[in-house]
Amino acid sequence: MLDAYSCKCAITNFDAEAALEAAHIILYIETENNHPSNGLLLRADLHTLFDLNLIAIHPETMTVYISPTLQTTEYRVIDGIKLRVPKDGMCRPNQQFLKQRFEQCKWCKDI
Repeated sequence: MLDAYSCKCAITNFDAEAALEAAHIILYIETENNHPSNGLLLRADLHTLFDLNLIAIHPETMTVYISPTLQTTEYRVIDGIKLRVPKDGMCRPNQQFLKQRFEQCKWCKDI
């Protein structure tokens, strides 16, 4: 994941490698899928928020959205930005996985 994303967070471009984590789009326990297309390289705090379904990524536009509960926090700066995806097509996030994950975020139903 570090190579695929050039050692930068897919959302913020944050480049402190020690604070970056590989996040599964669909949990490994559900799919046993460690393929790069089922992952994103995220800053550790964003990984946690993504796992809690407080951050969602639109599967077609690759736009990042944050939960209404985060709108009054500093995380509001990432709402509406485009996800940075790897150049290698094999490592790009799988749209079906993103769609499944997006649909888990009930607050996204009107997006």
